[in-house]
Amino acid sequence: MANALYRKYRPQKFAEVIGQEPVKTILKNAVKQGRVSHAYLFCGPRGVGKTTVARILARVVNCTAVKDGEPCGVCENCRAINENRFLDLVEIDAASYTGVDNIRELIEHVKFSPSRGKYKVFIVDEVHMLSKAAFNALLKTLEEPPRHAIFVLATTEAHKVPATIISRTQRFDFRTLAQAEILELLAKVLHDEELNMPLEAQRLIAQAAEGSLRDALSILDQVTSFAGKDLTTEVVEEILGLTRIGVLQKFLELLAGGNAEQLVALIKALSAEGKDLAQFTKNLLEYLRLVLFVKMDPGKLAETGFTAEDQAKLVQAAKSISGAELLKIIKAVLEAYRETRAAPVPELPLLLLALQFQAKSQKPGPPAGPLPENPAALELGQIIDRWAEVLARIKEYNHSLISSLRLGRVVRLEGGNLFLAFPYSFHKETIEARKNRVVVEQVLSEVFSQNLKIKSVLEREVKELSGDHSPDLVAEAMRVLKGEDQ
Repeated sequence: MANALYRKYRPQKFAEVIGQEPVKTILKNAVKQGRVSHAYLFCGPRGVGKTTVARILARVVNCTAVKDGEPCGVCENCRAINENRFLDLVEIDAASYTGVDNIRELIEHVKFSPSRGKYKVFIVDEVHMLSKAAFNALLKTLEEPPRHAIFVLATTEAHKVPATIISRTQRFDFRTLAQAEILELLAKVLHDEELNMPLEAQRLIAQAAEGSLRDALSILDQVTSFAGKDLTTEVVEEILGLTRIGVLQKFLELLAGGNAEQLVALIKALSAEGKDLAQFTKNLLEYLRLVLFVKMDPGKLAETGFTAEDQAKLVQAAKSISGAELLKIIKAVLEAYRETRAAPVPELPLLLLALQFQAKSQKPGPPAGPLPENPAALELGQIIDRWAEVLARIKEYNHSLISSLRLGRVVRLEGGNLFLAFPYSFHKETIEARKNRVVVEQVLSEVFSQNLKIKSVLEREVKELSGDHSPDLVAEAMRVLKGEDQ
């Protein structure tokens, strides 16, 4: 069976560990000074080296030829640990070893002296999975362990580890790796494995790994299994389900332009191709981050790792959109991403995003011409008769307003003010919003060649004051609502 790349290239010494400089320095100094603690807590995300460093620590404290705080790697104990046959190294996965009985069994094992090495080392991975009773059973042993025992607890969720456990250990926080550090490792592995891969493809793997070296090597393993030695950018994109930068650029252009029709067509095409729309939205967010990065500091464009052609596309995208509009789009896409992951219909959040920016981009056009200086008197009946025409014209400007306006009722025309009554406050407030009110008033001006102002009221307020809806009572209702109490 072939050895996985992440196991084949697992560091054997502190110096070989990429990143985590404070952790490596402290542990090496502790070994050199003979001040190794009895218990450590390694915290951090997956694949950043917690278990690897724990194994190196187990190796160095049992090495018979330690040099400058590093294991020799060739003595019998070092080789036994490398080959997983060292009896004094016990590795436990707390996810399947959660009960108090399991921990009591472990504690009994701790009492026995090492069979070969100087120390018995117990590595407990995902320690936060232990039950409360199991943690309590472990407390006493952590507080007063035998001189020959060293515990290394590792977790990806430090907040779930009881404070009583944390206080009895030395805590080390492992950080996620920078893309540059992951690219450094990928370059070494590709060289050693005699593989060729474009820098852009390496960047895509480093980006997808999200700071995890193990994930980066696992992805590389997948790519080589799929394509052999022909490791192209297209192959990496296919394996990761990524979207070409040209598609992302087109999506941004359509979104900024409010072209909902073409956006919907693009979304449906992506869905028909079997694209994971949550992954697409995540790719879009990363692309928007790069556009923002280029817009803020074009001089660092080379650091993106893109080809010259794709760098030119990023520059073009950054120049074609204002900073304020870009921030609005990023916030909206971020919200769509959150919704896409939980949506029963994956297309829906992106479709709503398209319609949202269509509404934002649509603004009322200029009036057809100057309004007459002395327009003919307009009557309420004329407006009611042509209200369907008004709605149709408004629909051309802003489709989303129609659902609210159709629930409204024209109730009075007074002094250039057109009163609309709505059954619910939500619809009333929607029409009162300045951007919506301007659209309605603009269309009224175009249809009737007069400047009319919209006044929104609730149906219940009209009915409470108008009873049988006779003209006099409606007039009284309007007077009261306008604040003309005598």
